[in-house]
Amino acid sequence: MSALGLRNEEKSAAPLFTRRQRGWAMREMVKDSTEEKSTSKIAGAALPPTPPLSSIFIVMTEAVDGQEDEFNDWYTNIHCHDTMRLKGSVAVQRWKLSPYQLRYNARFVGPEQRWLCIYELNDTQQNIDDHVEQCFTDRMPITSAQRTDKAEDFYYVPAAGVKSAVETFNSRDGDVLLIRMNARKGKEADLIRWYRETYLPRTLKLLGFEDGELYRAADIQLIDAAPRYEFTAVYHVSDAMVAVESLDSHLAQAKTILDSPHVDPTSIGIACYSAITNRFTAEQAHNLPQAQRKLEDAFRANMGDRRHLGEAPDGLKIKRR
Repeated sequence: MSALGLRNEEKSAAPLFTRRQRGWAMREMVKDSTEEKSTSKIAGAALPPTPPLSSIFIVMTEAVDGQEDEFNDWYTNIHCHDTMRLKGSVAVQRWKLSPYQLRYNARFVGPEQRWLCIYELNDTQQNIDDHVEQCFTDRMPITSAQRTDKAEDFYYVPAAGVKSAVETFNSRDGDVLLIRMNARKGKEADLIRWYRETYLPRTLKLLGFEDGELYRAADIQLIDAAPRYEFTAVYHVSDAMVAVESLDSHLAQAKTILDSPHVDPTSIGIACYSAITNRFTAEQAHNLPQAQRKLEDAFRANMGDRRHLGEAPDGLKIKRR
């Protein structure tokens, strides 16, 4: 059989299409080709940058005995200003351990540090980078009145949900109550689901409680250490005494954080804090009135050489690049 005969035989054996069918087939072929090219372009293209990670930076500190005034002057009038000038900062506020704490469940009060500071950040990695570069330098001096061996500072992100940490924190400028805990081994997902779906709504019905959210430790941190608390629930309270007494009574009931099958009961720390400053924003730090700027300069001058110099002292291990 000639080649021409073979081609004619193959041609006669080919399926017959109407003009409409041939048009449809051609469109499908073009469509498939276009999608393949588009897919290959996407596969070969650089992925879009990951959006900045929003977090709250929960810092617990203690002062050297007898130097509490110097410590607080530095923290409020110098350190809060310095940190708010770091890129990624949104706002900061300070609290002191409240005189109102759990009584019937006093064994769960903690941790022991008296001062709490919460920073609101819209770019955690940038904040870490700037901290590493500036901490313990003239741009961010650290007073020797602070007990660095007692410092605990870790970034936290919402345990679930689509809102950013700054949005969920939703500062109210008042007192706060923190419930800190770790999950039982392998129960992290169960703890998050139970707390947010069942326990958070229940606690928000307690007297004195206004708002709150559950957070987990972020995957990136400033300090080379594991956080003592993997999870922290931060509540805004309208009346510290009422809120604490209400929570104390609540903990006597069943199915609370104390007997949850998802929570390690040995890890629980609950404490209420009273506000000692108003919320201070990054915008305010960058636009201080002249009189307030002079006051900040005076506080810096009064520090003298009473500061930790050069590198982080023992007990405070800052990550380096």
